[in-house]
Amino acid sequence: MRHLPEIKINSFQLAVLLDEVEKHFYNFVIDNLVFCAHCREIANEGVEVTEVCLSAMNDVRIRGRCRKCNGEVMRLFVFGGDEKFYARACRLRESIGFNVLSF
Repeated sequence: MRHLPEIKINSFQLAVLLDEVEKHFYNFVIDNLVFCAHCREIANEGVEVTEVCLSAMNDVRIRGRCRKCNGEVMRLFVFGGDEKFYARACRLRESIGFNVLSF
């Protein structure tokens, strides 16, 4: 699989990209399994997502804020290793004007 430039995507594009199982997993992790370094524990009140990116390997990286302390958090969802997800991510990149064949 190719390494592509990281790109920011919006919440609508993320919703189109994820299938139902991935959406459920994503939402569960955002609400229950993101570590906050400031609180030094899981952000048990959830995370306010401020940025979503497709990484160089078509994984999903989020940045946000802990809802308890407002500390910065980050989480990587390693979806890019799944061939079907990778193909959907490449189609999304192409639909927003990014030519994946040039990389």
